Amino acid sequence: MNDTAILYEPSTDTMRIELRRWPGAGAGDDLDLAGGEDAGEDLVIHYAPDGEPYAWEIEHASKHPEHIAAALAALRQAQGHRNAA
Repeated sequence: MNDTAILYEPSTDTMRIELRRWPGAGAGDDLDLAGGEDAGEDLVIHYAPDGEPYAWEIEHASKHPEHIAAALAALRQAQGHRNAA
């Protein structure tokens, strides 16, 4: 079983795709690297303290299938899968 989640809130049409489990605090983690970054219209990519992407949050998800597809591709890559042919 994997440590990721795909969450959808219908009342706000928001989808969150977690690429991995939140990493535990470790030596060398830079807390300034944690946070979110606007990556497109209605898209925020959240980062963990290790500086790596943690989750994609898509607002108005039903209007952005391109963000959903990109987030799922990032999830596949995070889990070590190659892109589908």
